[in-house]
Amino acid sequence: MRILRTIGEFGPSIGPSKQAYLLTKGLSKQGIFSIIYTYEVYVNEKIENAKIKKFEPFIKFGHYKISFKMIQEVMRENVDLVHVHGYRNFQTDLGALVSLEKKIPLVITAHGTVKGYEYLNLGLRSRLPNIIYDALTFKLTLRLAKKIIATSKSEANELLSFGIPESKIAIIHNGIEFPNIEVKKDFDDKDTLNILTVSRITYKNNLEMGIKAFAEAYKRNKKLRYIIVGDAKPSRYDAMERGYKEKILKLCKQLGIKDKVIFTGWLSGEALWEAYLKGDIFIWTSRYDNFAHALVEAAYFKLPIISTPVGIAGDLLDKEFLVEHEDYKELSEKILEICENPKLMKEIGEENHKRSLRYSYEKMVREYYKLYSELAS
Repeated sequence: MRILRTIGEFGPSIGPSKQAYLLTKGLSKQGIFSIIYTYEVYVNEKIENAKIKKFEPFIKFGHYKISFKMIQEVMRENVDLVHVHGYRNFQTDLGALVSLEKKIPLVITAHGTVKGYEYLNLGLRSRLPNIIYDALTFKLTLRLAKKIIATSKSEANELLSFGIPESKIAIIHNGIEFPNIEVKKDFDDKDTLNILTVSRITYKNNLEMGIKAFAEAYKRNKKLRYIIVGDAKPSRYDAMERGYKEKILKLCKQLGIKDKVIFTGWLSGEALWEAYLKGDIFIWTSRYDNFAHALVEAAYFKLPIISTPVGIAGDLLDKEFLVEHEDYKELSEKILEICENPKLMKEIGEENHKRSLRYSYEKMVREYYKLYSELAS
């Protein structure tokens, strides 16, 4: 079987790029050949059963990048199925055109792009391109798809509310490539308790909520430290992101916790796993996610987790560990409640670890392989 995969960027970094990369590697072992059409490639090794083609956009309309060469070359490909990543972008629309022209199935993994923007409290200027696109296209790309993949129950509900029939929606969780290391946690008699967040420093991830919650908790427990792993990264919501990291640093100074909040910058590989191992409680304050890989990674490392009700949080965690958006005082209380009970911390961490194993990348590959086989036959 030959799969055409179109995506904005491809490689083992983060988000949709990483999922497409892991999926391609996993399917290669099943003998499935993947053809990747993309604008950015972050892959150093050779992937068997894969052809990766990078194109330069000819013209851009905001984040919508058009490549006429990509159009020319993609129509020559002999494939059995088209799998596109995201919605309201050129490469997805091109994949839909290939599906229509060649009369082959189209699969869309939405990655939160269908309705995600509605949850970010964005101004009209940021929302308008999405509204105009849907009005001009009549959501044709979504209509052409045989299956639209949600990566969590919450995203599946978003798709339903967007008018997509339930019969078209399938839930396939993103997969995590867990490290082959033994995870041991000891929460007794610690001089320092590390609250951890692994996140891009962006408006979407609402780090000011976590910093305010930490400041409140620190007043009552001086053992606490807050470690933020990640760095700023541009997004399509430039107006909201501009100067965001500086705003966060200023907030730490205003709250008098500048020396208690540690920004490590971006970490990956063993350095990232080491950060999880040193963590004691994980908090996630995002305004919106369709999945949130860091939640599953933190669970794998046996960390108690407190999260806003986004993405996979509702599937992974019990309701008592979910806090409402912007309610930093409730988050602070839950941090104190957990960190002052080492036995509870260990019990929660062990349960989270068991649940995390449901989200292995091998399971994701098996589910996509089954779906592809059914559609292509």
